[in-house]
Amino acid sequence: MPVTINGTSGLVTATTFSGSNLSGIDTGKILQIKQGGRNDTASQSTSARSHWDGANIQVSITPASASSKIFILASTCYTTSNQVNNNPVVLQKKTGSGSFANITAANGADDGNRLEVITSIYQQSTYHISPQNFHYLDTAGSTDELTYRVIYYNVSSNTRTIYINRFHSDTNDTSTVRGSSWIQVMEVAA
Repeated sequence: MPVTINGTSGLVTATTFSGSNLSGIDTGKILQIKQGGRNDTASQSTSARSHWDGANIQVSITPASASSKIFILASTCYTTSNQVNNNPVVLQKKTGSGSFANITAANGADDGNRLEVITSIYQQSTYHISPQNFHYLDTAGSTDELTYRVIYYNVSSNTRTIYINRFHSDTNDTSTVRGSSWIQVMEVAA
């Protein structure tokens, strides 16, 4: 890229730059981006102190390299049938045809009976959708398909219904809103 410096005025001008001709840059490139989630609603009666893993807020990606970084961004909306202290979200990963497991490094540290979550928000009422956003940088570790998902916990000592993208009371009027829940992954060359 030619740069011209005018010695009298000190003005620096440069020609237009295009990244299409870059070479020699092997790290930091975004190799692929995938998105999953839903903008419809769903609900599930969930037992006391258990989770709902069927909300289908998930995305799959097949990394080009095991050394790639996977940058995860998520935005989710949910509420429960009764006011509870917290609405926790947990990030899980599945490699290939294996089983889903919590990503230990992404979720909170294990400490006694406390629930290890990536995020949680206090639900003020059943008329409140709990928007929760998070991001996490994972290492692919494999070139097998990776699937990331969010699961929801009912921390109450009673059975509660978990609602995705809607209020508990889903009245058809202009004061009632609906949300959407998405998870994106980006493969970054490392």
